[in-house]
Formats: sequence, structure tokens, C-alpha cells
Amino acid sequence: MSVNSINNNNIVIHPDKTIITLYESDIPLETIAFQLDLSIKQVYDKIKKYQMIDKGKEKSILEASKVPKLGMLLLDTVFDIDSAIKDSQQRTWYNLKVRSEFNVSQEKTQELMESFVGTNVTLVILHVDLVGSTDLSMNLPLKRLVPIIQAFTQEMSLVIEAYGGYVFKYVGDAILAFFFTEKDDLYFPCVNAVTCAYSMVTVIQKGMNVILEANDYPELGIRIGIDIGENAIVQYGLRPETVNINKNQNEPDEKKSNDISNPATINDERNGNTILKKPRLDILGYTINIASKMTNFAKPNQIIIGEEVYQNLNIQDKRKFKNLDIGNIEWNYINNSTGNTYGLFISSQL
Repeated sequence: MSVNSINNNNIVIHPDKTIITLYESDIPLETIAFQLDLSIKQVYDKIKKYQMIDKGKEKSILEASKVPKLGMLLLDTVFDIDSAIKDSQQRTWYNLKVRSEFNVSQEKTQELMESFVGTNVTLVILHVDLVGSTDLSMNLPLKRLVPIIQAFTQEMSLVIEAYGGYVFKYVGDAILAFFFTEKDDLYFPCVNAVTCAYSMVTVIQKGMNVILEANDYPELGIRIGIDIGENAIVQYGLRPETVNINKNQNEPDEKKSNDISNPATINDERNGNTILKKPRLDILGYTINIASKMTNFAKPNQIIIGEEVYQNLNIQDKRKFKNLDIGNIEWNYINNSTGNTYGLFISSQL
């Protein structure tokens, strides 16, 4: 088995997955050595090396999680909702009347996620999707549908970024985002994610819908699910990124070569450009499934949060939610800490 090619911040992914898997399953070293035809010392050395790498990953996670400082502040007090509404109206009008555009980049998200490849990290996951998007696609021609979807994804992405969150995936008419957490401090990211969700609903209702209604478009509604838990950052192939190697001609040769020296990339020079093949990353985990599934139980412009998020809110924010009576709802997620059905809490409609 070859070593994974990603090597960010001196983090590598250990190739001996079988040894580590058996060790973490409490299999004795003697048994592992016998099954894999290795000496006990070889097995021990590989495990010690893995543990050293794992400590490096944990340190990297703690350091990287401090980069998005905004996520560790309460941002509802600095987010200007009135300006956000006004700006969203202007951008929505431009999308409908002038040219449909989408100007939100995911590069910062991808670069940050590269530091976590092969690690598990606790994230607050936010999932937002449009209500009745199927009806929209059936009743509107594409030339009228596309501007709405692009305006929606852009406005929601901008609100998420304003609250210190990171958009990592667009799935049709849905957006998946995450908020970093610091070790033993889940309050700030949970509160920011929840207040972000309320602001998203407000921007839709008082911002976008005002312009849509004035131009004979149907109004939009959204449903939002939020949960927190451990997730894995994984790589799926490579993504090309074109860099103009001539734009930094005045820089020293050493600096220019360092810009494309990352071993996670493959360089292919064409017409003065360099094609960097960088890792295509995704997030896997129980939390994403829960955040996505819980939106099925929300009405338009409602927010549903998992019990782990609810427990990390202050009393004032908790009062905005009530326990969702699961009853006969098909919901088979279990809280691993209690063994009981994982609880959901739902907001009143805004």
C-alpha cells in the first residue's frame, strides 16, 4: 500500500491501516504480528510511529481551528442585518435583470480542509435547502429558474461566511456548511450557527422575496438543520486549478517555485499556465446525515437542531426552540451517550 500523496504541514497518512485498525480494536500485539507475519517489534514500532503522527494531527487541528477567529466570537452583535437585507435585494435584482452571477469562492474552505485530511474533527454542520424546489423547476423555464437558484446560493453563502462558517458543498438547491469548534468549547460555534440560520431566514423573507415578488417570481422558503459531532475529512480524487505562472514575474525564482511545490499537486505547464491538481475533499460523518435528514421535518422557514447543539446554547436561545415530538416520525438515529432516540428541537416559524 502506497503512502497517501497529501502532505500538508508535515502531516502524512500512515500506510499500515490494517495494523492500526487491529490495534484500535484491542487485538493483542502478538496476534497482530502473527496474522501479518511481522515481528512484535515491527508492529510496536509502526504503532508508535502512528501515535506520533496522530499527535501531530491533533496539534494541527487545534492550530487550524484557531485560524477562523470569527467562529470563536459571538457574531450576532456585529452582523448588520439591515445592511445584509439591502445588499441581498440589490444583488437579487441584478441577477434577475442584468446578468446571473455567482461570486462566492470555496478556495479558502478547500485550503483549510487540506490541513485535516486523514483526521477526525468536531464540526457544527449546517444544512439548508429550498422548499418546493421541484415545483419551481417544473413551473419555471430554465432562464428564469437559474437566476433564482444562483441568487439563493450566493446570498446564503454570504451569510454563512459572515458568521464564521465555511460552505463546503452545493447539492442542487441545498447547501452544506460547517463551523469549526475549539477543544472543550462548543458554545460559540453552536450559537453562531443558530443565529446564522435565523439571519438566513430573515434575508430570504425581507431581502430576496421582496425583489422576487416585485418581479413576478415565486417567493422562496427554506428549511435548515444543524447538528454537531465528529466528522472525517476525506479525499476523493484530484481537482484541477489553473495558475498563471507569469503574473508573479517580479518575485524571486525561489518564491515562485515554492508556490507550486506542494507534493499534493501535479504540475502541467500549458501556454504559460500551470495546472495544479489539488485534492478534492469532502466531509463524512454521522452528523451530516442527521443535519440533512432533520430538515424533512421542518416547515418553510423553520430551523431544526439536534439535542447536542441545543445543550450548548444559552437559556435565551434555548427558549426559541421546543422539543419536536418524534412520535410516529420515521427517525432511527440514536444518541450514543444515552442509548435513547436522538432528540430534535424545532423553532417557531418566522
